[in-house]
Amino acid sequence: MRPKVKSISIYELKPNMILAEDLILNGLNLLTKESALNSSIIKKILDFYPSNTISINDFEQAMEEPISQRLTQTEKVLNNFSNRIDNFLNSIDNNPELDLTEIRVMSKEILDDLNDYGSILKSISSSRNIDDYLIRHCVNVAFLSSMLGRWLNLPNRDLTLLTYSAFLHDIGKTKVSPSILNKSSKLTKLEFDQIKKHSVYSYEFVRNIPYLDESVSLGVLMHHERIDGSGYPLHLKEDKISVFAKIIGIADMFDAMTADKVYGKKQNPFVALEIMQHDCMGLFDYNYLTTFITQMSNYYTGEMVKLSDGSIGKVIKIDINNIARPLISIDSNFIDLSIEKNIFITELIT
Repeated sequence: MRPKVKSISIYELKPNMILAEDLILNGLNLLTKESALNSSIIKKILDFYPSNTISINDFEQAMEEPISQRLTQTEKVLNNFSNRIDNFLNSIDNNPELDLTEIRVMSKEILDDLNDYGSILKSISSSRNIDDYLIRHCVNVAFLSSMLGRWLNLPNRDLTLLTYSAFLHDIGKTKVSPSILNKSSKLTKLEFDQIKKHSVYSYEFVRNIPYLDESVSLGVLMHHERIDGSGYPLHLKEDKISVFAKIIGIADMFDAMTADKVYGKKQNPFVALEIMQHDCMGLFDYNYLTTFITQMSNYYTGEMVKLSDGSIGKVIKIDINNIARPLISIDSNFIDLSIEKNIFITELIT
């Protein structure tokens, strides 16, 4: 069936939409009809295209079931990865010499086959078993790190090594007492000091793996370092922190903030991104963090959300300076949460 042509606001554009018209600016053909959009193209349209609407091919009705199937399949994939990571972590107790075969295989699968970022981000933001936090966290951080690495245009070899490092960044927590990891009340200073040792434990597991590039172990060791020197374990600053660690640190914080844990409830991704933007600019590399926030905001534009008054709406436009309070469409009405201060997003609907 031929798709219908639909005119939509440029603020509703999402990756993988197909143009139904040529885009012309000052006599130059920016994009040709039938081009597929990506986040980079959408940003350029928002920045430079003079019209507020664009015609796209409307596959929505025909794609409803496939989209649902993609979400289901993505969750199955992530659960499969979690099971494989669980087996890997359990093997550490029995064999101090790590076998990275499974990590290499999973990293290749992520980079070669899993590019449906919209479905992945929905799955990452959905509810998960608190008891499986560490396992799923390793998987999510690997996905998020590989995404950010691609957005930063890292070469393929670096993307592969980055994904290894992200999978391995928290394996040292297997040496921390479960009573501390799963404590629901506030940690004592001594307990927090024990938690902080996990990056060193992880590094000790990884650094002696034969033929593994040093960048992997340094990413593991430094993922809690911050550019102002406030991180741990070495209190490094700026360029003393490895590139992989800077990327993994951002992915690690976002996933931790958007997950239920024994010691705290999760934030919705809009609030998490806004907190990172306001509170973390002096902690993370500015370019890396800005790229992450901007790209993630692009993917969440167009998603369905639940509001505090119980209504369900669609995110139409995200103000990058007020991420948690976007413009919402409910049926034929619009609610600007930057004005309606008594209403807020409670959750992303997956």
